[in-house]
Amino acid sequence: MIELHPFDDFPYHQAIRPAGSPEISDTRFNDGYYFATYAPGIHVFCGLRFHPNNNVVDGYAGMVLDGKQTGWRSSRALDGDRALLAVGPLRIEIVEPMNVQRVWAEPTEVGGETVGFDLEFRASAPAFVETPDIQYRYGRVLNHVLRYTQPARVSGTVTSSSGVRSVERWFGARDHSWGLRNSMGPHHRVGGSQVVSSDPRAMRLWVPFEAGGLAGFFHLHRDAAGRLLDVEGRIHESGNMNDVGRAVIDVQHSIEYLPGTNRLARVEFQLCCEDGSREHLEAEVVCAPAHPQGFGYARGWSDEQNPGVWRGQAVFEGESFRVDDPFVTAGPPHTDEHRRLGGTEFACSAHHSSGAGMAHVEHMLYP
Repeated sequence: MIELHPFDDFPYHQAIRPAGSPEISDTRFNDGYYFATYAPGIHVFCGLRFHPNNNVVDGYAGMVLDGKQTGWRSSRALDGDRALLAVGPLRIEIVEPMNVQRVWAEPTEVGGETVGFDLEFRASAPAFVETPDIQYRYGRVLNHVLRYTQPARVSGTVTSSSGVRSVERWFGARDHSWGLRNSMGPHHRVGGSQVVSSDPRAMRLWVPFEAGGLAGFFHLHRDAAGRLLDVEGRIHESGNMNDVGRAVIDVQHSIEYLPGTNRLARVEFQLCCEDGSREHLEAEVVCAPAHPQGFGYARGWSDEQNPGVWRGQAVFEGESFRVDDPFVTAGPPHTDEHRRLGGTEFACSAHHSSGAGMAHVEHMLYP
């Protein structure tokens, strides 16, 4: 029997199926959010994701503060209820689509530390839709993901072991992505007799930002020889949601690492736009990086499985671990130290000729 969802009352169907059931049955299909906000010395993050073909919704929340990353992960049965954007202590509300979202997590003790927040994200520039990431292996679609990214200003409160902190127009960012990810859902080994080329990406920069009168997003990948593989983005007048902006068609950058490490310290960007204009942006790290294995990515769950795997009706776990030593590739204590990803999400002060702000610099070096 076909079961209807309340969303089926709206004329927004994109497939000949009810809204609660995806057109594709692949167990790697997922749809969800990422939110982050930051100030010097603190980085708050959360995420929630539906895995409808596995009947799972999972999520995470946490913060980097005083050299520690404290956070939790939770998973529950989806049971077809897509109207409830909640898992564990985390709730998400879409207040005004594409403009205002509220995220809140009840204060929760994890690893001897407390983490909680009640935050409103208000867009400071239109969302940028990234070109779909499509990868194949042995004729199978390995990844096919669509994502939009948006800078924001954030207000509310953050609760930690040191008390409640007021958040007044902090800088932040969010993204929403959906599609097939090989790193989501039950792992399926794919092989073949042919020699397949490896992923050419060696370095990734993903940067939503706002500084002075400028706000926007850009990202790029380079190979091991430093050759540019792809680049795109768009910059806008900060706070002007009607500004069509300027497309970023090239990015030149100069990266500085902490001495003796590959941990980001500072980066300068020269953004080249389609109309011939150029914008110079400087970013300097102001907080120890967030480590996404604490989100559950890269098999960061305690069972060493991917996000989106059925774990039970209501599962909760978390930890607090040091992230301030740049010579240590950190991760949740239960992860194998030989496969730890380390920190990739850097909260940075940002400087442009029109003024200061902050940038979220995701900097990844692929093995």
